[in-house]
Amino acid sequence: MTKDQINKLEMYQAVQTYLDAHTEKWSGVPILLTLKNELDELLIQLRDHSDIQEASRVFLGADKNNQKRFVSEKADILNDALEAYAAITNNAELEQKAARSFSDLYKLRNQDFITIITETITLLEHHLKALSDYGVAQDQITDLKNSFDQFLSLQGQPRQYRIAGKQATQSLLTLFANTSNLLNNKMDKIVKRFKRTDINFYNGYLAARIIVDK
Repeated sequence: MTKDQINKLEMYQAVQTYLDAHTEKWSGVPILLTLKNELDELLIQLRDHSDIQEASRVFLGADKNNQKRFVSEKADILNDALEAYAAITNNAELEQKAARSFSDLYKLRNQDFITIITETITLLEHHLKALSDYGVAQDQITDLKNSFDQFLSLQGQPRQYRIAGKQATQSLLTLFANTSNLLNNKMDKIVKRFKRTDINFYNGYLAARIIVDK
């Protein structure tokens, strides 16, 4: 992998990390959820590409605790909807399981965390049809799965929810071209909507998009 590719790869990861850290800002925009999941899939393919493992040590060195926080925050948001649904349908057992807050999840030992998040995803998918009335969409669950898989990788465990790629494994050059195209021609244009409504979030996104020449 060339120096320019390494710099681009770190920028892609910075965008992914920034979006994960501010899920509450953009998760209500369905098209952004779809694009974020596409970005996650491309980064998984880049990460798995045999030619770049050694060169991408910084990319792979994301902080495990930060990733655990991202997963806890996303699960907390979805648990709120699941808990509301359980309360209205008088499902006490489900309500109890869905009552776990961000702090409840984040403070769990990592192995217990994996067990609980796996159970949460299963419950969300089982009740997805009913949860659509509570603002929960499949893309939100997919986003949670993606972040959880990244945590599992950092934990040294196999991913459970690898996204089903729409295409066969692509070449390194194609992966870089497709990721840049996704950001330049799709995601950047959608995020521009925040320029007037949330300038701080927008400026943070632009900062993540800067390629740092190292």
